[in-house]
Amino acid sequence: MTRIRATCPSCGEVDLRPVDIELHVIRATDGEVGDGSSYRFECPGCTARVVKPADARIARLLATGGVAVAVDGGDLDLDHALAELVTCTHPELPPPGEPFTADDVLAFHELLEGDDWFSQLQRISQ
Repeated sequence: MTRIRATCPSCGEVDLRPVDIELHVIRATDGEVGDGSSYRFECPGCTARVVKPADARIARLLATGGVAVAVDGGDLDLDHALAELVTCTHPELPPPGEPFTADDVLAFHELLEGDDWFSQLQRISQ
């Protein structure tokens, strides 16, 4: 079962289940996660109601972790909002481009054998 770690102001770090968290997303004019978005939970230690801000990264993490999403500020349905929030790639939906081949693995292995592999990778990624 998925566990999500959050912080209570009184108790510190607590472990929660996705059903323990409410994610409220306010849509910005560009369709992204807007200011005022938040997630809420009841602390399992002290039972305090905790409300924290949720930026786009937090919203994506919570949504992919199974937290239900409530969307305000738009006429989007929940399924559409989830599809937009969950933008990380999955094995079922590989990113576009050439597939990674055995030759690529060998070239990467040879790269890692050198002492300057990290600086070479940095140059490649720029």
